[in-house]
Amino acid sequence: MAHDPHPETILGQLALNIYDEEIGQYTQGTERTTEIVLISGWLEGHLGELNNLIYTSFSGDNPEGFLLEEQAIMREMYVSEYNRKKERAALRRMDGDGDTINWQTIQEGDSVIKRQIDTSNPTPKLYHQAYLASQERMKELIYAYNMYKASPRQIVGKDSDEAPSMTGIYQKTV
Repeated sequence: MAHDPHPETILGQLALNIYDEEIGQYTQGTERTTEIVLISGWLEGHLGELNNLIYTSFSGDNPEGFLLEEQAIMREMYVSEYNRKKERAALRRMDGDGDTINWQTIQEGDSVIKRQIDTSNPTPKLYHQAYLASQERMKELIYAYNMYKASPRQIVGKDSDEAPSMTGIYQKTV
């Protein structure tokens, strides 16, 4: 059994969890290891996007302060992208540009009817629905994070050390 890549790093552990809990096509071997390495690289490559979404500055494969909330958003970002890519691949297969699918052709005179025989492949619609659900979940996570985790940029009033002068702001003229 191959060793898991970089399980000692936060992103390596997150990649391992994503693969095992979301994708999990292989339970062991080089295919599993390769997929986990690819997921880990994707996560590290998209930290900047996460930073833009939640106003943070994470970097590297072991970002400091990368807690469960941030990991949940990053996981949903990956799952969303995974579903988007699967949707495109399914569309290519249906269009005949990807792997071949068995088609039944019926022709009579000038009329031609083509019908897909292989029904075991998921349709792009299913992946699109999964993508939309994942996007919605990601938006909810980002909103909750920014609403409850973000610290205020300025404090005015009783909470601040110095209250600003209110002179000239609300002056009534008589």
